[in-house]
Amino acid sequence: MRITRHFVTVGSRRVHYLRAGSGPAVTLLHASPCSAKVMRPIMRAFGEKFTTIALDTPGFGLSDKLPIAAPSVEDFADALAKTLDALGVEHTATYGRHTGASIAVEFAARHPERCAMALADGYAVFAQRYTDEQLERYLERIEPAWDGAHLLRLWFRYRDQHVFWPWNNQTAAARSDADVPDLDFLHRGVVELLEAGDDYRIGYAAPFRHRGLEVLPDLKVPVCFGNRPGDSMYLTRSLYPPSAWTEAMPREFAAATLAERAILAQHPARGTPPEAPRCAALPGRSTTDYVDIGGTQVLVRAVGQLDGATEPLLVIHHAPGSSALYDPLLLEVGRSRAVFALDLPGHGESDPLPGNPQDPGNWAASVERQLDRLHIRELRIYGHNGGAAAAAECAHRLGSRVRGIALDAPCFLADEDRARLASCYAPPVAPVWEGSHWLRAWHHLRDSELWWPWFDRTHRAARAAAPRIDPQALTLRVREAMKQPDSYRAAWEASLGYAWRDRLAGIRAPVLLMAAPEDVFAHLLPGVQASVPRASTATIDDSAASRAQALAQWAHAGEGR
Repeated sequence: MRITRHFVTVGSRRVHYLRAGSGPAVTLLHASPCSAKVMRPIMRAFGEKFTTIALDTPGFGLSDKLPIAAPSVEDFADALAKTLDALGVEHTATYGRHTGASIAVEFAARHPERCAMALADGYAVFAQRYTDEQLERYLERIEPAWDGAHLLRLWFRYRDQHVFWPWNNQTAAARSDADVPDLDFLHRGVVELLEAGDDYRIGYAAPFRHRGLEVLPDLKVPVCFGNRPGDSMYLTRSLYPPSAWTEAMPREFAAATLAERAILAQHPARGTPPEAPRCAALPGRSTTDYVDIGGTQVLVRAVGQLDGATEPLLVIHHAPGSSALYDPLLLEVGRSRAVFALDLPGHGESDPLPGNPQDPGNWAASVERQLDRLHIRELRIYGHNGGAAAAAECAHRLGSRVRGIALDAPCFLADEDRARLASCYAPPVAPVWEGSHWLRAWHHLRDSELWWPWFDRTHRAARAAAPRIDPQALTLRVREAMKQPDSYRAAWEASLGYAWRDRLAGIRAPVLLMAAPEDVFAHLLPGVQASVPRASTATIDDSAASRAQALAQWAHAGEGR
């Protein structure tokens, strides 16, 4: 069952969703604080009978939040109706877990003409409503800390959410009888908490304030309330009146999924959904979409029209990382020319290639396939840090199609440094039970700002430049680098181990070299300049506006030749 990812524009909001299968529509709504990714196993089963559309609900995953300070479940249900309008889905069944269950049921109540039925898995019902004080304790704030302790706290908070109910009542009486998910599941959950940020509390609070079973008199379409052993809502079954359609689901996931699919088959939606629409542009923002190459999806973000563009600029992010961190640069460059960026395979939101090879040659081959798919013949390329290696490989591979490459603080080591540092490029960050992999990534990036090399923590190795260690900004860097931890160490090894000298010597396209003084690899630029004497240079500061100005001047000079 192939699952594809998409964006759709809904008014002034961007909505991200997954899609699989064929047949009548079933819209899947995840629990908080997750994203549609948690629905992937269910989609594989449901997709055999239905067209499944799993949404990142507003404020979670890659979907924008609602422009409402404290949206209710009713607001989320109405937002779902608008999203279905944008998707061209006139009639659907809804399936939701926890927060998603509340939205699914409220959608059935408020939009019965659009809803075939609703299936609620773990619908939020409380014998006693949470007070604002209790809810404030349950929904702890996410406050980035200088030492990365917030990452470890999020790990334990998400882990204990499956051990206790509520998670912050860590007593024998509050022990759940659920199985703790595997490490990849827990890691994904922390990434999703970081994606939502402190605003995760907005959507998560809504079901606690919802009317719960008071919705029953307003239901005009079939609604099944399912609960399974091990779920925090399983003990609420006695609170339902006899008139409610309730089902006790199997504990085992596979059996429960088949039972749920059979229930949904009792009341299928009319018709079938149309093909996924293109994501429309929004003023003042980049447009995000996926490019599909041979079953592999690559996230692309762009400003301006790429079709027919003259020498658009491709921005290649540092690896490990993603294009999300370069959005300000895209917006600045986009004032004067078409510009786009992609997440390299195995990074950010892009699928890994088979075997997940992490090396500049494979990165460049993937870029070439994207360019062909986007019908881009000639372009300029900007590569930052490890992305500079990919830019150099692209220039080597694509020849005259590349009209110039800009290398921003390339992490191009001298041969002796490469040999000295080869075993210490980066720490292992595979998820572990106690969550320390998050701290290893945090302190690797933070220490890199303080010492060169990062592991030589002596006064002789202290960096003189101002360190970029603001906890909020560093959290974003760690989040993007850790979206696919399998790529982390391998990408660092590929970036720092790149044999760049011969590659640059053979490139005939104009080369621009620049580096902000604060950049971790700025001190390497003189060695690169000495090896590429024909390269132009630009003086910049560590801002998107400064980089964009340097790129515009370089491109203008090249076009004038």
